[in-house]
Amino acid sequence: MALLIKEFDRSMHMHYVSQYNYFKSLDRLARSSDNKTDLNEAIAGLSRFSLRDVLNNDEIVTMYQHKTTLGVIKQWANSGVKVDANVIREDLRRRERYFVPQYVMKVNTPRYHAKPECEYLRANFENFETPPEIAKLGPEKVRDFQNFCDKEWPQYKDRPVDIFWAHVGSRFGVPINPKEVSYASQERPESVRDQTESELLEKIHKGVENVRNHARSTGLNGYIYAHPKRLYSLTKDERLDEARRQAFLELLKLKKAIKMLVFNFHRIELEMPEGLLSDELLEAFGFLPCNACCGMR
Repeated sequence: MALLIKEFDRSMHMHYVSQYNYFKSLDRLARSSDNKTDLNEAIAGLSRFSLRDVLNNDEIVTMYQHKTTLGVIKQWANSGVKVDANVIREDLRRRERYFVPQYVMKVNTPRYHAKPECEYLRANFENFETPPEIAKLGPEKVRDFQNFCDKEWPQYKDRPVDIFWAHVGSRFGVPINPKEVSYASQERPESVRDQTESELLEKIHKGVENVRNHARSTGLNGYIYAHPKRLYSLTKDERLDEARRQAFLELLKLKKAIKMLVFNFHRIELEMPEGLLSDELLEAFGFLPCNACCGMR
């Protein structure tokens, strides 16, 4: 982490991000560290949570790196240290909208906010999952598919969606009906002021019990220590029936909930309750300013 320090800056600005982006950003920073944590040190540092029952060794090391990374962030904030965005992410490319493999249409670059009450912290997300008929053709074909959909969608967006997919399917020679993804985020800036260490510790132990019970009741004991990417791939495996895929999805969600609880426990322990990140870190992670609230500063 020491290599990330650039110079002192007593006028460091801070901005708000959503709960999801706060965790995701600090997770990325923890994983980028060259100072890898020893497994025994991580196990000892997290022993109070009984995580070995439900997390694999890599997950435990990453969870401990979350704690040490939060400690470094706190030191930066207290001392006014400015970090070098280019060292954290040398290939930083800011894009307003861009493709990701799992969705058909472009997604928006994450935004940071000057005001915690900004309505766009609760923005809607609408897209379509990349259909398995296309995904199995490989990354190059997926990109061709995405580019074609992006080009053709404006002409069809006001018509029944089945007509659009029939048009796209004829172009690629396969019948498709991508699953629509639509949800409204109710997130507030990530704050844990209303929680206590004892409450979170109780929730963590309950979460560990929930994972064990779910795995036992669904016959997934052999998958408790599977890598998250492996579990996610099984939720999309068309060879499995729907109930089995949902069981894997629930296991993934239960394990992620534990990680979030432990992360928030460390934030309370380190007295870092608010969902604020410095401009330098936000730049490193590729965030863009919210057009609604940041232009009003």
